[in-house]
Amino acid sequence: MPQGRSPAPSLPIQFSGGRATLPSDLLIQRYQGEAIQPKRLSLKAPILAIAQALIELFQAHQGQSQGQLNQPLLVLEGEATDYRVPRGLAHILRSSFSTYEPVSPLEPPLLRARAFALASRTLPSAQTTQQHLQTLADQLSQELDRAVNPPEIRQGLYADLKENHILTAFEAPTAEALVHRYNLSQVQGIFYKASQVKLQAYRNDPGEYKLLFRYL
Repeated sequence: MPQGRSPAPSLPIQFSGGRATLPSDLLIQRYQGEAIQPKRLSLKAPILAIAQALIELFQAHQGQSQGQLNQPLLVLEGEATDYRVPRGLAHILRSSFSTYEPVSPLEPPLLRARAFALASRTLPSAQTTQQHLQTLADQLSQELDRAVNPPEIRQGLYADLKENHILTAFEAPTAEALVHRYNLSQVQGIFYKASQVKLQAYRNDPGEYKLLFRYL
């Protein structure tokens, strides 16, 4: 069992395979003497309802940005007794079941450079801004051999900012699977924060040992 504690790291905890799980500020534990009990969500209806509501939010926001999803997530957090539970579930959905990507016709720094170069030729106004967007869209349509429109240019200018990344794919788990993943992440957090780990194994089964160390 884990013995002793060290300061929580600022980096997210990692699953084997490199998948980010819960960061330290979303780990919930309580102490009973020398034992540490991680937060464990039940599979009762109220918890499953929160998990399902989060899954449906992510499904509804495919094709939209992280920033657009954050607002309804905050509303859902505000309805919970402990905001860390829905925030933790949402973190797992974002890090393990979602694909976020910058969507832009060019690399955003290159796109900004070309847009600003056009803008520098005239005095700023709403009319000239729209003209510059259309001009750049026409240029890129020829260069890329596909239609590029002004809204794509506007979206792509700062597509490299995290809040502007687009949810391009979402592999929805079941509510039960999400809760199990959350519980596993809480247990992993205890091991990650331990200064040392002492194991007592009673079954002489090499296969079981191999499985144990795989998950550690």
